[in-house]
Amino acid sequence: MPVAGMSAGHLQQRAVRGAAWTVVNTFVGIPIAFGVNLVVARVLGAADYGRLALLTALMEFVGALLTSGVATAVIQFGAKAHAAGRTADVARLLSQWQGFRLLVAMPVLAVVVFVVADVPPQAMAVALVFGVVLPAALDGGAACLGIENKTADGAKIALVTTVVTQAAVLAVALLVGTPDAVWATRLVVVGTTVALCLLRISPAYRVAVLRPALPRGLPQGFWAFAVPMGLAGVVSGLVSSRSEVFVMNWLAEPAELGIYALAFGLAVHAFAPAQALVGPLIPAISGLREVDEAAVKPAFRRVTRAGSTVVALILSVGLAPLALLVPLLYGPEFEAASPVVLVLGISAGLATVGGPLFAFVSARLSGKAILVANVIALVVDIGLAVLLIPPLGAWGAVIANVGGAMTTLSILAWQELRGLGLPAGTALRDAAPALVGTACAAIVFAVGMQLPGPVVVRSVAAAVVGGSMCVAAMRLLGVGLTVEDRGAVGRAIPSRAGRVAHLLLRAVSVPDRQASRVDVSGEDVDDDPSARS
Repeated sequence: MPVAGMSAGHLQQRAVRGAAWTVVNTFVGIPIAFGVNLVVARVLGAADYGRLALLTALMEFVGALLTSGVATAVIQFGAKAHAAGRTADVARLLSQWQGFRLLVAMPVLAVVVFVVADVPPQAMAVALVFGVVLPAALDGGAACLGIENKTADGAKIALVTTVVTQAAVLAVALLVGTPDAVWATRLVVVGTTVALCLLRISPAYRVAVLRPALPRGLPQGFWAFAVPMGLAGVVSGLVSSRSEVFVMNWLAEPAELGIYALAFGLAVHAFAPAQALVGPLIPAISGLREVDEAAVKPAFRRVTRAGSTVVALILSVGLAPLALLVPLLYGPEFEAASPVVLVLGISAGLATVGGPLFAFVSARLSGKAILVANVIALVVDIGLAVLLIPPLGAWGAVIANVGGAMTTLSILAWQELRGLGLPAGTALRDAAPALVGTACAAIVFAVGMQLPGPVVVRSVAAAVVGGSMCVAAMRLLGVGLTVEDRGAVGRAIPSRAGRVAHLLLRAVSVPDRQASRVDVSGEDVDDDPSARS
């Protein structure tokens, strides 16, 4: 049954549980996806891999239109109502959401896919049925998992979907070996597994999802938030990767598109564990603002410190070795992707540190601010792409992508820090571990490229040296997790990982002699004049 009301502690427990299962899903799913992607890239080659990337980007863009800002608004308004115990309002909102999907979004998006996608008739039928119709009819269950803060269940379903999808893609890639067949296979599995979410939501909400209603009489302020958020979501998707893919399809060679797509995919895989933690934050922070506004600022600082510490470890231990191994793993055809992986990975890492900004700004229902940030970033991104891709190829796309991502991050950071009353210097100190990790990754990659010997040996050495440098630098500078952060993160770690995980947490925590500067709420004691006395 739906919960009558939620406390801040209950919201935190569910968010931690959701984050823990999301990490499990990520650490299981990413290696599987990495292995399958390696086989697909070798089977297809750079040019056909670029076509697969283009088709995938098209459906992701259409999917963003399909969910758009209405889905975000449904989760935001629904999470607030559910946290306050207004279950009848949530049920009505879910029915109206399904009505909007079926009556408005589905017909429009079906036409878009039919007109834009250049694929054979069989693949077109698959795209329409599994990429548009099924998600429109059944995806209300996924939104409801967010509303009920059941992100742990969502992560379990995502894990099942990942395993089944990658197994099917691997089989089709080896048996058929065409980008259209791989693309269609992904759509079929993902479109079918959408229904699993309905099994885990509360019965009253399940009935509401399966009873579509006309999307009228929505809560006050709903469309004022949903419309700019929808536009912001589409624009953000273009900024993150899709715009460069589309421009490269127009202005660059197919092989250059394949190199960029592979490098971008590897960067996304590398930071999926950290990025996955943002999803459970969105409904949790919305509920937290509803029941305990004073807890938001300490939560922001804690999330920043935890995210930047995780990113620092991934950058220093994993990114440089991965970039060094690209030619060995994917073949000489993708050798030029090696330094591209490093640069896109660093950009993805810094963007991951700022990822929770979206959750915090969204919880303020500041859709217009997000839209403005993404529009400015898209102008920067497209302008750089059109200017630089013809002469520089994949590197032009890299510069455009980094420029757009950093523009969004800068604007949203300024917006949220001002809203929280948090000094930029304090926020920068919380995010400092990621900067340390960036420097370590760049150094060990540059040295590893110059040293002689087998690439596997150089990659292992880069991981060991990079990680050691990062931990030593963090402890020397006194940045990383606080004692309270370490306790909160430790509670999310499965008991079987216990001793090793807690030793690692201690290694990346602020030393005890410096931890006294930080109180339990996450605020610097030195920032409070009364504390110095």
